Amino acid sequence: MSLKYRSDIDGLRTLAVMPVIFYHAGMTLFSGGYVGVDIFFVISGYLITSIIVKELDAGNFTISNFYVRRVKRIFPALYFLLAFTFILSFFSLMPSHFESFGKSIVSTVLFSSNILFWRESGYFDTQAETKPLLHTWSLGVEEQFYIFFPVMLMLIARYGSKKYVRYALALFIASFILCIWGTKTHPEAAFYLIPFRTWELMLGALIALKFFPRTEKPLYTNIMSIAGIALLSISIFTFETDTPFPGYAALLPCVGTALIIMSQGSVINNILSLRPVVWVGLLSYSLYLWHWPLFALRNYWESIHIPEFWKSDAFLIFLTFAFASFSYYIVEKPLRVKKIENKKVFFRATYAVMALGCILGGYVALHKGLPDRIPPQAAAYAKTEKSAFETPECFSKDASKLTLNGLCIMGDKTKAPSFILWGDSHALVLADGFDAYGKEKGISGILAAKAACAPLQGVTRTTKPATFRCIEYNDRVLELIQQSPVKNVLINARWQDASVGSAPHFFIKDGETVKSSPEENPKVFERGLERTMQKLAGKNVYFVMDSPDFPYDIPRELAKLTVLQKYLPSLAEDSNVGIKKDEYEESNEKVREIVANLSEHYKFSIIELADGLCPEGECIGEKDGKALYMDDNHLSRAGSVEAVRGIGTLISKMASQ
Repeated sequence: MSLKYRSDIDGLRTLAVMPVIFYHAGMTLFSGGYVGVDIFFVISGYLITSIIVKELDAGNFTISNFYVRRVKRIFPALYFLLAFTFILSFFSLMPSHFESFGKSIVSTVLFSSNILFWRESGYFDTQAETKPLLHTWSLGVEEQFYIFFPVMLMLIARYGSKKYVRYALALFIASFILCIWGTKTHPEAAFYLIPFRTWELMLGALIALKFFPRTEKPLYTNIMSIAGIALLSISIFTFETDTPFPGYAALLPCVGTALIIMSQGSVINNILSLRPVVWVGLLSYSLYLWHWPLFALRNYWESIHIPEFWKSDAFLIFLTFAFASFSYYIVEKPLRVKKIENKKVFFRATYAVMALGCILGGYVALHKGLPDRIPPQAAAYAKTEKSAFETPECFSKDASKLTLNGLCIMGDKTKAPSFILWGDSHALVLADGFDAYGKEKGISGILAAKAACAPLQGVTRTTKPATFRCIEYNDRVLELIQQSPVKNVLINARWQDASVGSAPHFFIKDGETVKSSPEENPKVFERGLERTMQKLAGKNVYFVMDSPDFPYDIPRELAKLTVLQKYLPSLAEDSNVGIKKDEYEESNEKVREIVANLSEHYKFSIIELADGLCPEGECIGEKDGKALYMDDNHLSRAGSVEAVRGIGTLISKMASQ
C-alpha cells in the first residue's frame, strides 16, 4: 500500500540538498548549509513512519517487503557511486588516504560509516575535506534507523495496541536530552551517532502519527510555512562551522522542516511543488551522493597546475548535476520501479554486492592503501609515522593521573633530566627530536603534553569539549614543575591558534570569565601566558616559537608532486613544497609582539625553531627525501629531529648548568 505522493516533499528535498552543495562549495552565504542533512532526517522520519504505520494498520506490513523497497531506493545509486569513486581514488589517493578510503568503503557497505568517521575524528584526523565518502555518515544514521525502527513499530503493533505515539515521543525526548548533553561534552559523537540524532527522525515520525494539531485553514498553514522557511533561512544563512551542533541549534532547521511538512496546501508548499523545484528534489539523493566525492577529490588535488575553471565550484556543481542526472535516470529510477519476482534471489544478489564491496575495501585497507601503485619515493613521502610519544602513558593523560615520576623521559634515561618540555601536540611531536638528540649527547628531559592544551594557565578553547579539561591539566603540570628540582622549562604550543583572533580556534575561558568574541584572543593569550610565567618564577623559562604552519598536508603534497613528475611532468612545473620565511614571520607577528613585551618583565628566553626549519629564507617541508611534517602543522619524526638539531647548542648548555 503506497503513500499518497506529495510533490511539495520533493520540493523540500531541494531545500535540503542545495544548501549542502553550496556549503561544501565554500559559498560563505550558505555558512550553515550543513543543516540540509537535518532536513533530510525529518523528512525520512515522516515518510518512513507514514508508510510503515499505514501498512501495519492494514495488516500487510512485512519486514522483507520494507527492505526490498529500501534496497531498491538506496543501493543502485550508492553502489554505482562507490564503484566510480573507487576507480577515481585508486588513481588519485596516496597510500594512507587510499587505506582510509578502503575502510570507509567497508563501513559504508555495512551501514556504519558514521561510526567510522566518529572514531576518526580525533585530534590527528586527516583532513576531512579530502575524504571522498565522508558524506555517507548521514546514510549510516538513516540505515541504522531503518534497521531498528520498523522492528520497534511491528512489536508495538503486536503487543502495544498500536499506541505508537507514546514510544516515538519517549524516543524523541530521550534522544533530544542526550543530544543537548552530548553536544557540550562529546561533540563528535553527538554529530555522528544515531542515539544523538534519533530525535530528528522522531520529529518526522510524530508528524506522521498526528501528534501535533493539524489544520487546513489557509491562514494558519501559510503562517506555519512562512515560519518554517524563516527558521530554515536563519539556520542556513547564519549558522557557522563553529556553531555548537546539533544541540539546541538543530531545533531551528528541524522545526522549520516540520512546519513546512504540516503546511500542505500553503503558498510556500505550492511553490515547492513547482516542476523545476520538484525536479531537483527528485535528483536530491543522487545529488547528495555525487557532490561530495567530486569536491573532496578536487580539494585533494587543488594545488595541481591546470586552468582554474576545471577546479572551480561552478564546474563541479555542473558535474554534480550531470552525474546525478545520469545516476537518477539510468541507474536509480529504472531499478527502483523494477518489480521483484523472487525476493530470495534479490536478497542473495544484494548480499553478494555487499560482500564484493567489503572484499575490495578490506583488501585496500589491509594492504595499507596499495603503495605499489605509485613510485617508491612517493610512497616513502606519503608514509609518515606518528610520534613515538603519542601513547597513553606519555600524551593527554588526565590531570588526576599525573605524577612527576609518571611523566615520560626523552633522551638518555640514565641521566638526570635537565629540562621539562610542556605544551600541546606541537610539544609532543618535538619530543622525538629531543629524544634523538638526548640519546646522542647524553641528555634527558621530561615531557608533559596534552592535545589542544596550550600551556596558558586558566585558559581553554571552544573547539574542544569540556572533557579535555585543559585548565585542570595545566594547573597540575604547574604543581609538578614547582615540585621538580629541574630548573629549565620549555613551553611550546601552536601559539598562532592561541593568539590570532580568528574562529574556529579562539579561546573563550579565561578563569571564570567567558569570552565570546575572537577579537579577545590576543588579550586572553597574553593574560594566560603572564599567569604561567608568574607561576614559573624561579625557573629558567624558554618560550619556544612554534614551527611554521603550511597551507597543505606536506606528505600528501610531496607524494603527489613525485607522482606528477613521473607521469605528468607538465602539471608539476613550478611546484614547490615550502613557504617563504617572511610569511611565517608575518603570521606570527602578534605572538612575537606579546611575547617580546612579557619577556622584558619576566626575563624568559625565546627559542626559534625556524632556525632549523627555514634555511636561506625558505621554510621547507622536505629534506633528504623525507617529509618534515606529518600533516600541515605537526612535525614528523624527521622534522622534529631537524628542528631540535637547530637549537642543539642551547639544549647542551642547559644540561651543563
